[in-house]
Amino acid sequence: MKNSPLIELISAHQKRYPYMDMVDVYKLIFQSIMGPGHILQNEEKAFLFLKQEYKSNIPVYEKSMYTDIVLENELVRVNIPIYKKVGSADQIFAMMRETAAYITPNKTVLNNYWNTLGDLIKKNRIENLSINDYKILTDFLHDHDFPHLSHSEKYKKLYNPSYRIVLKELLKKYIH
Repeated sequence: MKNSPLIELISAHQKRYPYMDMVDVYKLIFQSIMGPGHILQNEEKAFLFLKQEYKSNIPVYEKSMYTDIVLENELVRVNIPIYKKVGSADQIFAMMRETAAYITPNKTVLNNYWNTLGDLIKKNRIENLSINDYKILTDFLHDHDFPHLSHSEKYKKLYNPSYRIVLKELLKKYIH
């Protein structure tokens, strides 16, 4: 039986980041459906943070230029410490803006994927995720209209996430 794209996405990320918490799974689904628009609500601030992150020497967990987060769109997390060896912060920001213009955030689709995740957890189709943790986070998400959330502290400490969400096809445009 073929796995659903959601199972494949989460399983691939669990292999890559074995200490993901439920909030990290939510963030993955959120980003794959909503794109980078939330971070661009204040473009000046978003670009300033990107330039600061670009200048920092964050320890590198990632080995590849990008990580797929494909569900509805061909989106990737462009890993800044790797990308900065071949491109600029201006390029990443341009990709983010193009991606945000292309993606239409849809909380109904996000909610549907989240509900599917709950069903998959109940049926033991996804490993290492607790139905109790799912229910607790679901209550929070419903109370707060499915907001953008940060990675868990454990995820931040272990994996040093430093990336931006862009359409995969844009990488070809900016990397020569």
